[in-house]
Amino acid sequence: MSSAPATSAPSKPSMDLSYKQQPDAQNLDHIPGEYGMPVLGKTFEILTDMQKMVMDHSVRFGEVSRINLGGQRGLLVMGPENLKQIYLDPERNFSTEMGYAERLGRFYKGGLLLRDFDEHRAQRRIFQSAFKNQAMKGYVDVMNPQFKKFIAEINPVGFHFFPFIKESLLKAVAKVFIDLDDISADADKLNAAFLDINDALTAIVRKDIGLPWLKYHKGMQGLKVIHDFVKKLIIEKRAGNGADMLSFMCKETTESGNLFSEEDIVQHVSFLLFGAHDTTTSALTHIIYRLAVHPEWQEKLRAECQALGKEQLDYEDIDKMTQMDNVFHEVLRLHPSVQLMTRRTVRACEIGGYRVPANTMIYIPTFFNHKLEKYWKHPEKFDPDRFSPERAEQKGHAFLYVPFGGGPHKCIGMHFANMQAKLFLHQFLLKYRFRTPENYYPKMMYVPLPKPIDDLPLFIERI
Repeated sequence: MSSAPATSAPSKPSMDLSYKQQPDAQNLDHIPGEYGMPVLGKTFEILTDMQKMVMDHSVRFGEVSRINLGGQRGLLVMGPENLKQIYLDPERNFSTEMGYAERLGRFYKGGLLLRDFDEHRAQRRIFQSAFKNQAMKGYVDVMNPQFKKFIAEINPVGFHFFPFIKESLLKAVAKVFIDLDDISADADKLNAAFLDINDALTAIVRKDIGLPWLKYHKGMQGLKVIHDFVKKLIIEKRAGNGADMLSFMCKETTESGNLFSEEDIVQHVSFLLFGAHDTTTSALTHIIYRLAVHPEWQEKLRAECQALGKEQLDYEDIDKMTQMDNVFHEVLRLHPSVQLMTRRTVRACEIGGYRVPANTMIYIPTFFNHKLEKYWKHPEKFDPDRFSPERAEQKGHAFLYVPFGGGPHKCIGMHFANMQAKLFLHQFLLKYRFRTPENYYPKMMYVPLPKPIDDLPLFIERI
């Protein structure tokens, strides 16, 4: 029997890494804008109404303006051409790792989003088998019976959609990613760990001083739970023939033919579990909200599901759900799951006509481009038909519609997210008709996860 390839050390980019040791640039006074309150800047505005704050900056200062968010000075950058420059980044001026280092990087350092340039390209290989068609077909077979079970167990009394879908999706992705049984005690431990990390992402005190009641300490303990759990599985997955995502990643090799390191795998899986269930949780919550307040679209999608004549979607059916696809994208236009993407400049460059120093934080509000009247007809209106082939408003500019980012760092799981949402929606729409309470105008939160503050209460009736 041939031996397995030797485990490699983590890939190293060839470029100078000294930018990772530099502090954030502070001297941005030559660029219009305002920092807000001392120290905290515009943190309160971000927490209460991010979209209002961003639109106010765009009107007063233009597409590039200085700002302070959460104690980090930087630039708010908007507009399709500016995003094209940043996302494509042909001159390697923008670091994603340093853009996310202060918050996400404290818990998910080493995840694919937090890798730069050659290292990012090399690490992306670890996912190439996990997202191929054959693997995706297997994930459908895993998720369908899970969604059937979760939907059947719904208690309609006092039903709130957000906590239901959050728990359901975490269990679904845990089954797909690491083959974890949703009824096991480990599933509950992982769920609690991710909740603690999410809380810690908004912590004001971002240092673990050992006090058990602080958000940051709880988040760090949750991270340890996740890492320890994934580490235990790696040897087992490398020896087995599993069809879960971790099994594919454990057997994937680098360009030189070596297995990826245990450290790489742990970091990638931890971030995937976080990103895959949180972003789709937000997307599905907003989809159900929009369908509840637009019953005509709820019925259109239900009719599309009924016309297929199946209780569950097969992999080959995913692309047939065109109305559902348009709703999915329209909701992500209005409610992108990642409201604010970040980068940091590696060296001095020019953005929007302004000279930008090295090590400057860049804040990208994705929703701004999604509401530009120059490209979108009545941009505040919920209108899924704008994504139909006849209208295709999203094609007005290559970087106009960016819920999944763009360029080399464009979300590798975007097709998985679309598939997962459709699998759930198909079963839910066939089983339930739903509406919001009368005169329902929810207040929205934007960080750490966009959703209605009240968790979306619904009146549901079985069909």
